[in-house]
Amino acid sequence: MLRATLFLHGGNEFHADDDETFEFDNFFIKSIIGARVGIFPGASMSERDKVATVAFASGYFSLHGVELIDISEISTASLAELDALILPGGSPVKLLSELAPQKAELEEFFQRGVLYGASAGAMVLGRGFTMGGTWHPGLALGEFEALVHFTVELPARPGLLYGLPEGQGLAVANTGEILAKSSG
Repeated sequence: MLRATLFLHGGNEFHADDDETFEFDNFFIKSIIGARVGIFPGASMSERDKVATVAFASGYFSLHGVELIDISEISTASLAELDALILPGGSPVKLLSELAPQKAELEEFFQRGVLYGASAGAMVLGRGFTMGGTWHPGLALGEFEALVHFTVELPARPGLLYGLPEGQGLAVANTGEILAKSSG
């Protein structure tokens, strides 16, 4: 199993009928064979959204033989039970507020595990993101900024930018090496 790897997805995640999503997720699935995989829907704005997100993702990954463990909070104990953690989309500001207090635990987990960030999840894993004209420092598990739902040219600003269109993704090692990307 891969370790210390970020899987960054551009959004509109977990769709079985999308060839580009399947291509990227297939690399993720092959990388986590036999792993204990959790999902933390911390970007969801309501309990209803959390339940729907977990159900949708669980249905998608079950098609590939992966059973997801619903994680209600990030802690040393919950992360100790996992080899991989999925952070699905929603509000990046809310997700960051949920994860920032456990940054040290997530950094430790990242050294031995795999993190899959989709949309909001990808945004918070990097150095930060802009939302509503305001810069929000991220978890900085990589020195990049993930531009999700990406459709235009990269903006002219300093630093490493990953333009991630919907349905596409990028796997990045903690060294910064790109291990895989969608072909689209």
